[in-house]
Amino acid sequence: MEFEVRRRRGDGDATLLDRIREDERDEELASRASQGWSTFFIAFIVAVTLLGILVAFLPSPIEPIAFSLPEPPEWTGPLTPNDKLTHAEHIYENKVKGPESIVYNEGYIYTGTSDGRVVSIFSGEVRTLARLGTGENCGSFDDEPICGRPLGMRMDNEGYLVVADAYLGIFKINVATGSVHKLLSAETPLAGKVAKFFNDVEIGEDGLIYFTDSSTRWDRRHNRYLILEGDMTGRLLSFDPATGSVQELVTGLAFANGIQLSPDKSHILIAETTKTRILRYHIKGPKKGTVDVFSDNLPGMPDNIRKSGRGTYWIGLASIRRAHKFSLLDWAAPRPWVRSLITKFLSQNLMMSLLPKYGLLLEVDKEGRIIKSFHDPTGETVPSVSEAEEHNGVLYLGSYYLPFLSRFYLYK
Repeated sequence: MEFEVRRRRGDGDATLLDRIREDERDEELASRASQGWSTFFIAFIVAVTLLGILVAFLPSPIEPIAFSLPEPPEWTGPLTPNDKLTHAEHIYENKVKGPESIVYNEGYIYTGTSDGRVVSIFSGEVRTLARLGTGENCGSFDDEPICGRPLGMRMDNEGYLVVADAYLGIFKINVATGSVHKLLSAETPLAGKVAKFFNDVEIGEDGLIYFTDSSTRWDRRHNRYLILEGDMTGRLLSFDPATGSVQELVTGLAFANGIQLSPDKSHILIAETTKTRILRYHIKGPKKGTVDVFSDNLPGMPDNIRKSGRGTYWIGLASIRRAHKFSLLDWAAPRPWVRSLITKFLSQNLMMSLLPKYGLLLEVDKEGRIIKSFHDPTGETVPSVSEAEEHNGVLYLGSYYLPFLSRFYLYK
């Protein structure tokens, strides 16, 4: 018995010792776990700090300034969504890429393409009318300044096609022969500043050529930077072919874009893309030389403006904005640091891919009020509209990047 009791006591001592050892192991494991979490936390803090330092010192290509936009408009009344543009048809597919601006004249359609050509279209045949640049392998981002990029175009009073090339200047083309005459070179300083982005043109009754220079900082290839920076170096200018003189009419514009003379030639409308509005510059009358707002707080970013046959105007929208829907432009406008951050990490092509695909064309009256809207909510038929050219109840819709023209019958 005595032996057995002692043995039981020995067993108890052994069990107690095992427990002590287990407790020590648990404490050691807990200590290691605590040390591991501490190490992880410290590493996380260091990584975040280093990332913050990297972001802070990583250069941004833009110098953003703060600006504000009105609350996006409600899409009601004449802005009520519809599917009208889904019934448009694609024409000359893969024969014209980036037909930004369109002129219809005597059965011919004229437009420019992303590879630097001005083309004429007649009876379904697309042919090259002229090349404004000198490049050979045209159509790429790098070659665009050399090859040229035809944008706004008009037919002048003598039947010549006047074209604004984003990089090269303003040209006059004989549509019968294809001969090209440079009216205004991009190398020539205009009112003391070099134009970086010729955009649209309009012809006055006296032969005066009005045109926009979207920015004196950014060229066409970097138009997303122009918007995100809030750059306000855009201008409206005039050029007199008879004397060669250039006059700066309006300065300080946030992406000066499409222009259009009023039917009575008393004023000219200017699309101010970044500010989502249309301005009016008075050419005649008691307000001559002044600027006011013609149409404010548009449901998107306006591109070109063209007249209809009814005394109204067509406004193409490059992208949309809508009440109660997130708009990156509206949200980031008063936050320069956000726009700086975006340009540090996102390419321009990626920025463009993130924009909503939604086609929207506006018709506004002579007072700047929206009276009709044409939508493609799917973004599959007409993802965006750069310009609408109307002829006999037909709208020809342009785009700055799509590989086709769109045709829409107004009364079908």
